Amino acid sequence: MYEALCKAINTETLFSVVEQFEIPGQLPKYDSIPEFLFSSAVGKQIQEQFERKTEPLWAHQARGLTLLSQGKNIVTSTGTASGKSLTFQAFAFHNILLNPRNRVLVLYPLKALAADQSRSWKQMARRLNQKNDFIGRIDGSVKWHERENILQNARIVIMTPDVCHAWLMSQLSSPIVKDFVKSISVIVLDEAHTLEAVFGSNFAFFIRRLVAARNLLQDDSRPQSLQCVAATATIKDPGDHMKKLTGMDFSVIDHTEDGAPQHDRIVAHVACPSGEAALVAQKLHEYMLEHGKDGGFITFLDSRKGVESLAKESNNESPQIHLEKLIDTANVLPYRAGYTAQDREQIEQRIKAGTLRGIVSTGALELGIDIPHLRVGFNIGVPNTRKAFRQRLGRVGRNDKGAFIVIAPAHAFHGYGTSFRQYYEMSVEPSYLYLDNRFMQFAHARCLIEELSSTGSASKT
Repeated sequence: MYEALCKAINTETLFSVVEQFEIPGQLPKYDSIPEFLFSSAVGKQIQEQFERKTEPLWAHQARGLTLLSQGKNIVTSTGTASGKSLTFQAFAFHNILLNPRNRVLVLYPLKALAADQSRSWKQMARRLNQKNDFIGRIDGSVKWHERENILQNARIVIMTPDVCHAWLMSQLSSPIVKDFVKSISVIVLDEAHTLEAVFGSNFAFFIRRLVAARNLLQDDSRPQSLQCVAATATIKDPGDHMKKLTGMDFSVIDHTEDGAPQHDRIVAHVACPSGEAALVAQKLHEYMLEHGKDGGFITFLDSRKGVESLAKESNNESPQIHLEKLIDTANVLPYRAGYTAQDREQIEQRIKAGTLRGIVSTGALELGIDIPHLRVGFNIGVPNTRKAFRQRLGRVGRNDKGAFIVIAPAHAFHGYGTSFRQYYEMSVEPSYLYLDNRFMQFAHARCLIEELSSTGSASKT
């Protein structure tokens, strides 16, 4: 796919390239496993998992784990595909294995991301010889009567913030929920850059209520420490934002300490007449499918209807054909929110297996779902934010050289008063929180009163 794309934009006259530049890769920087991990089975497991026996970790992973061993909260703000998950997974398992009564709460912003990452958690659990129910996942698709069983049996529980807020916090009168909440020793916040604006502001009040409930339920004679681990590839001033978001202090590992290898990537702006970006994308898809020999492509389009139409047209199918007719055999499939659990899982299986040659997606695949075989990415129009652009760019070129193409009118970047290269080099936008909003304060205060009553802790406050 990569070679075909290079040929399409450099030698073919079908496509008009406005601007093109290269993002150079970097060599990896390694470090050894922090000694504290060998007091559980985690250190040996990491050593066996990687071939680099003396220095199995990238430098930022080792530093993050060392800071966690010192009792600090950390936010890792390194590039996409830089192994941020290994840091918090290793620490979470180590924490649980040393003290089986502890619990870890992992929060992912999207159901699809939670489902994808739960597989990674379960793989590590198997390598550590833990049972299948060691990892539990609760989202809106899990029936209510199953949720308490998961809380009772799992040691690491994966949730989305909405189900944690709407369900878990409303069930604090339940002995099982109480036991889980008071036993939380580590909270993981992945893709923390999504926790901004109205969503992030409500999350900020919610996380304070959760921590308050946890602390009030603790045995005063034997209080347990609580640590928070956050990860994001696209956040400005991560330490300051996390402080505002959670009320806790964070040590920061940023891009200057990123030890992960990075592959060269070509970035280009391909021009299209106004309103015809999808047509140019379809032509590029056809070219990739005809000439591309390996890997796959992903195209981002911020319209559910547009995603469906472009995927079907790329398969030379009628727009009226149902997804069920395509899902097992098509070269290109759509992906968006709103699918049934069965359809979503079938598409995800084909994505993971590498049997799809192309995916057309809304922002649902923008976050940290790992699809290593993707070599080429397209974006129809300029992404709404530079955060979105960086996340989408990070989907390609994970295992080899990659390319990312923005398909937009020739003047598209003039509206930013800049060139495409300058747009890329600009910092991501600040993350705003509205903690002074009195309507939010009032709503969360009412929730807090109910939670104090449910926990039987009103007398402590």
